[in-house]
Amino acid sequence: MLDCSDNFATRHAVNRACVMHRKPLVSGAAIRFDAQLAVFDLRSASSPCYSCVFPEEGEIEEVRCSVMGVLAPLTGVIGAAQALEAIKIVSGAGQPLAGLLIADALKGEWRRVRVAKDPACRACGASPA
Repeated sequence: MLDCSDNFATRHAVNRACVMHRKPLVSGAAIRFDAQLAVFDLRSASSPCYSCVFPEEGEIEEVRCSVMGVLAPLTGVIGAAQALEAIKIVSGAGQPLAGLLIADALKGEWRRVRVAKDPACRACGASPA
């Protein structure tokens, strides 16, 4: 499933559905000059889910691009990268992205952050809610 929403409530609802049905989640987001891309391949029991990285009960400030603005070409870049990851998953070509890819469009830099499954995750942990 592709998630291109701009609020955490929707992202978490999509994540819960992917966890429940063990479907891969390709998540992309952009705001101002920053963006992120992640693939949570929930077909694998060892894969983290969106909530492992951004817990629902966490203290993450809700900032929407509709309010803060976003560099329009950056949404195109992230959308194209999401499409690429979805095609790889559907076709079985290559390997899906591992970890969280973070873009800083002002610096023209990308960095990858390793993401581990949280055994205490309320969405996908040992005893999901």
